[in-house]
Amino acid sequence: MTRHAIRWALAALMCASCVVPGTTYLGFTTGVDAAPPPPAPVEVEPALAPAPGGVYVVTDPGVPYDMFRFGTSWYVYSAGYWYRSPNYRGPYAVVDVRHVPREVVTVPPGRWKHHPHHEPPGVAQRGHPEGWARGE
Repeated sequence: MTRHAIRWALAALMCASCVVPGTTYLGFTTGVDAAPPPPAPVEVEPALAPAPGGVYVVTDPGVPYDMFRFGTSWYVYSAGYWYRSPNYRGPYAVVDVRHVPREVVTVPPGRWKHHPHHEPPGVAQRGHPEGWARGE
């Protein structure tokens, strides 16, 4: 192998080791791989309710997945994947949970339609809800 090829191989190995598949962030699995297409777009601006941290939760019963607005972005959680868009109509692009604002990921479970853990992310692993509330 030439020096150039060896450097390429080493760089590729270093990059591959940066993201460990199967790790978790706030109780969600990290690493986006072969995500299904985003859910069907919403045609009419959905009804919203405020949640802690400046997040708005879509309460419209016609929206079958979890949908949130935070700042100028819209976030959808569906079938274990996160999606983001600048508009409620889309287009939505899949994003790794580490790129979803913490305020969105930690919306209380009772405000979700289909919370994946049925309790605040991380509580089941640590068994310490106060730690979750402090963001530990």
